[in-house]
Amino acid sequence: MDSQYSDEQLVELASQGRLDAFDALYERHQDRVFNLLIRMSGSEEDAEDLLQKTFVNAWNAFATFRKGSRFYTWLYRIAVNGVFTHERDKARKRKHEAGSLDAPAAGGENDERRTLGSSVADSRSDDPLTTLLNKERDQMIQDALNRLEPDHRVILVLREIDDLDYDAIAETLDISLPAVKSRLHRARKEMALLLKDL
Repeated sequence: MDSQYSDEQLVELASQGRLDAFDALYERHQDRVFNLLIRMSGSEEDAEDLLQKTFVNAWNAFATFRKGSRFYTWLYRIAVNGVFTHERDKARKRKHEAGSLDAPAAGGENDERRTLGSSVADSRSDDPLTTLLNKERDQMIQDALNRLEPDHRVILVLREIDDLDYDAIAETLDISLPAVKSRLHRARKEMALLLKDL
């Protein structure tokens, strides 16, 4: 499908059942959504699963899309809700398996984590020392993000990493502008403390 179509035009066509329009939306937004998901989950494997679920849920929920809304904020909301559900399910599963002697240890060989920076670029420099230092820094940032409450993690990722403006964050999270500012302020303070500890 022609890439010169706007999101609004593609959404209109997709809501009429045009799969090619939906494919164009997927191609246009998959990288951004994947980066959000990897930063929220800290796991490449989880992010890939959540990416597929996000777009399947979006396809199934086109009837709920409000005309005049921005498609990417609606899509981000679906992705963020998917991460929250996924984390609740994982927490329940861990709690259930906590008493089992057969449960795998956290951080084992199957616990594939991808760092914040590696989702964007794995090789920023030819210098091995610089590459190592960047990876260590990225891992510290991801570790700090993983320790934040989900509400604080998502608002930091949306603002500081994805560079969404306050209006887009409010629309994505379905909260007021004062709530965005307040939550972001608390999240930044908490992140600064965590990074100081790390």
